[in-house]
Amino acid sequence: MIRTLALGLVAAASLSTVAVAAPRSADAIRSVEASAQVDPRDGGAQIELANAYARAGRSGEAATVYRRALTLDNVMLETRTGDAIWSHQVARHMLASATVLAAR
Repeated sequence: MIRTLALGLVAAASLSTVAVAAPRSADAIRSVEASAQVDPRDGGAQIELANAYARAGRSGEAATVYRRALTLDNVMLETRTGDAIWSHQVARHMLASATVLAAR
């Protein structure tokens, strides 16, 4: 099953300049957290949660959830533009981007 995410071109994003359409408000983040808790082994839900945290400026929490996603099954995700991307690819890219930014 391919999961459609509210992702922009995440491959061109970083934790500080996330190009994802993830929620910013506390209520919206709580909603994404609740969805991720329904099935904590769902890598797609974890990526959505990490993106929501990143979009809200909660980069530490985002990094933790991206790392968690890497321990789960690698699932195919679909971006808003219809592109397919693997959950591990998203998580690795976002973590690498955060490391590069922190080193500057």
